[in-house]
Amino acid sequence: MQVRPHFYWGRPRGEKWKECVLCHPLTKWVELHYYSGSVAPTVGETLTGATTSDTLVVASTTIFSGSVAGGDAAGIIQGTIYTGLDTETEDIFQADEPLNGSTGGSNMATVKWPGCFKNSGIIHPKSYLIKRDGRWYCKEHYPFKFHLEDLDDQEVNISENYRYKE
Repeated sequence: MQVRPHFYWGRPRGEKWKECVLCHPLTKWVELHYYSGSVAPTVGETLTGATTSDTLVVASTTIFSGSVAGGDAAGIIQGTIYTGLDTETEDIFQADEPLNGSTGGSNMATVKWPGCFKNSGIIHPKSYLIKRDGRWYCKEHYPFKFHLEDLDDQEVNISENYRYKE
């Protein structure tokens, strides 16, 4: 059994984190490495683990070595819709678990090591965000987005005694 690398960049616990709608959006997915692939997974296909019954809907797939015809294809499957994710370890599926596909049939590939949860994008602590019209903006993007609107909303208060001097 191979040990998969586990990279986890944690964030401080206790503070709420959200994404700014103008920064890079937060994307969550599961990445699953496989080997001995005899059938190529297709986008939209549901994969089910034969042992754990974890599921994953294929969003993209890449074959790095071998071939499907030879039954030794190895690659990565990414999916955004999944069930069975262990929230403590952020793992899904088990090492050396056969994969069954909704269109590819049974034992179409074998999981190399447990799949892992990944995310990309920029998230900020809630204290660094401003909420307006039901959406969150970081402190850099808020003035960029609403500067002119905020200027229009400011009350103009000019004294009647004020006159231009010639």
